[in-house]
Amino acid sequence: MKASFIGNFDSFYKAFLIVGGVVAWSLPAWNLIINPYQIFNQTFSIGEAYTSPATNERFLKVNYLLKNAKNLSGTVVDTINNDPYAIRPVYDAYIVGSSIMGVIDPGLLQPYFPDRRFYNLSFFAAKPDEILASLQALKRGGVPINTIVYGLDPITFIDIKSYGPAYRLHPMATKDVNFGKAVFDYLFEPSLYDSIGQLSKLSSGIISVRYDIEGTGIYRLERYEAEIKSDHKAFIKKQFNQHWLKTPPWINNRFDELRELTRWLKAEKVNAVFYLSPLHPFYIAQGFGKKRLDEFKQRIVDITGMEEMPDCTYLLVGDDANHRFYDYKHFRASEAYKVVDCGLKSLK
Repeated sequence: MKASFIGNFDSFYKAFLIVGGVVAWSLPAWNLIINPYQIFNQTFSIGEAYTSPATNERFLKVNYLLKNAKNLSGTVVDTINNDPYAIRPVYDAYIVGSSIMGVIDPGLLQPYFPDRRFYNLSFFAAKPDEILASLQALKRGGVPINTIVYGLDPITFIDIKSYGPAYRLHPMATKDVNFGKAVFDYLFEPSLYDSIGQLSKLSSGIISVRYDIEGTGIYRLERYEAEIKSDHKAFIKKQFNQHWLKTPPWINNRFDELRELTRWLKAEKVNAVFYLSPLHPFYIAQGFGKKRLDEFKQRIVDITGMEEMPDCTYLLVGDDANHRFYDYKHFRASEAYKVVDCGLKSLK
């Protein structure tokens, strides 16, 4: 009887260990295969690289630039000026800001900065302190930073939302997390919501957003563009259906963060160009109002020290404004050249 009991207990214990092991490793296996944040090698994951709705730009863009500088020692042969002997940095200039800046192709800036090579380092919902931390990480990693172009918008200074792992900074930007541990943490991240978004995209066969991480740094809203091409009127009806908007008060420490960013840029002798990004009329007329937008502009002028602040706030207003935006925040990629010309025309 006793031997039988011991045998049964031993079998139960082994089964418990096996089940426990399966449960313990099911989460990392899930995160590796679904790869919602696109942190892991695509060889082991499903779907195309950098097409997950939860792709972590903050991590991936900084990681790419750091690896790029290390692998190529920060230099390549200059082919832009047809000089095979001239050596120049791979990237030495960056577009920064929130997702409003994300559709601006770096090539549009080339006429204004012919000696620079731009990469779009903007992030969704980027705050000034995150931009500063990422630039500092690049600097520490040997990535050259000569110029930045920052299109500012008041939405950044009222955004009270909290964001999850898809918005986590690169470990070198946090300075207190080791790279291996940071990646390991993603294996055990409770990612059900973001993973469902990735699986939904895969099952539909429709790519909503594609990030050009290892190229220009821009993103393309492929689903929106397809819907616009198919039936623009229906797209507008779906996207623009609100009739009022009350914006929250300013988050004043964001202005302090911007001041710290401008101080660092000045100390590092980085050529920094700031301008005010276009807003949808919905935000202008019913969201902020002229008085509040004037206050925002003055605060930005005071912080950056730019006497002639390029103001593109009203650039895309008009009866056809809904044709120029994807939603109430983001102007379409087809409008990017107008925005660049407005923000940088004083440099010609």
